[in-house]
Amino acid sequence: MTKAKRYLIILSLLITVSISSFFWLSSLVVAFENGHASHAQLNYISKFGLRPMLYERFATLSNKDKKWLNIAKSFAKTDGNVAFILAKYYLENQRNEEAKLWFSQAIRLKHHKARLHLAKIYLENSKNKQAKALLQPIENDILALQLLMKLAIREGDSTLIARYNRLLKQQNLVNHSTQKNLYQKLEKYSVINNVNINLGNTCAVTIAPFATNLKNLDYLVRLTSSPKLAAFLPYLCFTPVRYISKQMLNCDHDEDEAIRCDESIWYKKLDGISLKPRYLAILVDKGGANVNSGILYLDANDTEKVFLHELAHLLGFIDEYPLPIKHLRCLGKQTSMFSHNIAVLPRVYHGSQQFVRAKILAQLPWAKYIANTTPLTTKTEKGWVIGTTGGTLDTVGAFIAESCNGSNLVSVKPVNHTTAMRYFEEKIPALYLQLLSDNPRQFLMPSYTKNVKIALKGKNNAEALFSLKSN
Repeated sequence: MTKAKRYLIILSLLITVSISSFFWLSSLVVAFENGHASHAQLNYISKFGLRPMLYERFATLSNKDKKWLNIAKSFAKTDGNVAFILAKYYLENQRNEEAKLWFSQAIRLKHHKARLHLAKIYLENSKNKQAKALLQPIENDILALQLLMKLAIREGDSTLIARYNRLLKQQNLVNHSTQKNLYQKLEKYSVINNVNINLGNTCAVTIAPFATNLKNLDYLVRLTSSPKLAAFLPYLCFTPVRYISKQMLNCDHDEDEAIRCDESIWYKKLDGISLKPRYLAILVDKGGANVNSGILYLDANDTEKVFLHELAHLLGFIDEYPLPIKHLRCLGKQTSMFSHNIAVLPRVYHGSQQFVRAKILAQLPWAKYIANTTPLTTKTEKGWVIGTTGGTLDTVGAFIAESCNGSNLVSVKPVNHTTAMRYFEEKIPALYLQLLSDNPRQFLMPSYTKNVKIALKGKNNAEALFSLKSN
């Protein structure tokens, strides 16, 4: 074999090996991008220095490209930054479980911001313990401190609230742009102080609103300033919304039950308000909205319409849906008028029509708005049966209501259509507002102090009861 021929054979072999190596390395990259790379292939990628090239590839691909996702999943096993990017991708696509998985991986790889993001997810899902475990090791971080303060407020932990307040001041973070808004809220809602509120006597009824965390406090501000309450504003007004800790409220109800809390706490809680309110409005996370004498309770998911309905109770309007059989107002016929919109009267009357009509009118707060030609009863073999029939939507009469319905008694209302006292979505009729305007204080619920007295009596707190009576 000649020397020239030998060189040609060697050159040919080298070219063949190079081409073979090229295709082999290309197959590694393809397997990696398609998510099919074996452990051995991943090792070869590192051994031959292909990772930088794949990082560049990752940076240029769109996250809508499946190759981007495959590269991310592979690198995220050892790279905290990629794990963090991948977690945010899943979070943006509302795949929270995968997001939590990769945030956790990023945390294991010492990625600081991943702690904050995962803590936020836990807080949004009310997993306070898990959020706290993530945030406490980095409490000197501005954002972590903000979340820890919100968490302490949510849990009603006054010790931690004081601690985080000190940290804010010690680290000179009070005026930091990311903290200023939070700190202003803490002062506004009396979370870190107890500002004396001096409210002029500008309306007939004053309500003091409280909520248990920053989100609910903001929402309660929106509720109390809602334009939907305009019809009631001549008759009631609100003190500034304030914070009350969850621990202090000490509520005891299930999510599907009417909200009930320890009402004895209000014995001294309102010392910071110079003008004592008549009513309290309490917003908690879960439970059924209701009015218990002078205290109105709301769920954080309740709308302005629900709030309006409950406020109407304080002002003297009764539900027009079926009340419990043992409800106080359904145990017997009324001896005197008790609400603007409902009267509970005998089902059947005896005597002359004129006599019966006069007797019924004397028990209806809206009697003067009933036309002389509007019937209030129907003649039957048993006697005069109460209940206006017929008429138009504008007719005022004694229409049967669903509130109370016994064998010998029935409830009646002024109008023959559904109202906000039956369904939250309906409106307060103009007639009801006129009745309120005529006698704004006649049917008011008793003051919240009645609740306090009952609660203290239940606890046999004679000293506090005496003090309350003295005041």
